[in-house]
Amino acid sequence: MFISKICLTLFVCLLAVCGNTISQPEDQVLVTQQTKESILNLKMERSHCFWECPAYTLTIQPDGFFFFEDVKIREKGDLITKKRIEGKLSKEKINQIVGEINKTDFFNLKNSYSDGFNCPVFWKDSPDVNLSISLDGKEKTVSHSLGCKEKVNIDEEGKIHPQKLYDLENKIDEIVETKRWIEESK
Repeated sequence: MFISKICLTLFVCLLAVCGNTISQPEDQVLVTQQTKESILNLKMERSHCFWECPAYTLTIQPDGFFFFEDVKIREKGDLITKKRIEGKLSKEKINQIVGEINKTDFFNLKNSYSDGFNCPVFWKDSPDVNLSISLDGKEKTVSHSLGCKEKVNIDEEGKIHPQKLYDLENKIDEIVETKRWIEESK
């Protein structure tokens, strides 16, 4: 008698769990899947340096549309747009970028890595990267000088500091494939 009550209780619990899963309307499942997509807004600006460094702005909008603007310096110091490319990224590429942002823990980075700010060793005349990201309601801009290096020996160039931010900047370029437009501009 006691065992049959336990079996009956387990059976009722199992039905309750299965019933909730089975009776869930399809439109509720779709809404849940739609809200899991991240809303990404990104702007990455790379500056000139004294040697040959590509300078451009890459903007990615929440709908996946992107704009790549190659920047050239005029003789009088004015900046002009040399080339503007527009396109749309697939959801897979947007998800890759979001994954890289999360892997980097971007929103917990310092706001600046440059001369005098969170930089172990600083090399002048290096390009800067300003990366602004808005992701699912969180916003942050990080200014990053590529002259910010880890401590190095005199014979070594050293890794860029912080390495994970540098890797993120390069991964964004890789996913969007900005290299093809940079190579065309040379």
